[in-house]
Amino acid sequence: MTIPGRSKRGSKKVARHWQAHIQALEKSGLSRAEYCRRHNISYHAMTYWLRKNRKRNTSQPTLVPVPFQAGLHTPPPSSSGNVVRVVLPGEVVVEVNDNFSPSTLASVLSVLEARR
Repeated sequence: MTIPGRSKRGSKKVARHWQAHIQALEKSGLSRAEYCRRHNISYHAMTYWLRKNRKRNTSQPTLVPVPFQAGLHTPPPSSSGNVVRVVLPGEVVVEVNDNFSPSTLASVLSVLEARR
């Protein structure tokens, strides 16, 4: 979207300007309010660009390497044999047995939900 009277080149220049401030804010260790005061910029404009930047960065899922330890094995099935199977769209199946970790399951489901 382009603001009337502003070229795309001008919009990109403004975005780069705010991106530089966002990076400087993160490196500064200052609160947002203090950073804005010291640089004589609008706190509300900074907040707008932070949110806009966050939305842009979260719209694309990213893959992160997960370290794998040799010799790590899945726990043996529980003696009762009770298994819960969660079937998600896209042929994703998650199975857990009696001794599963609820926090790990929540993390796995959260990652899978973000992929949709």
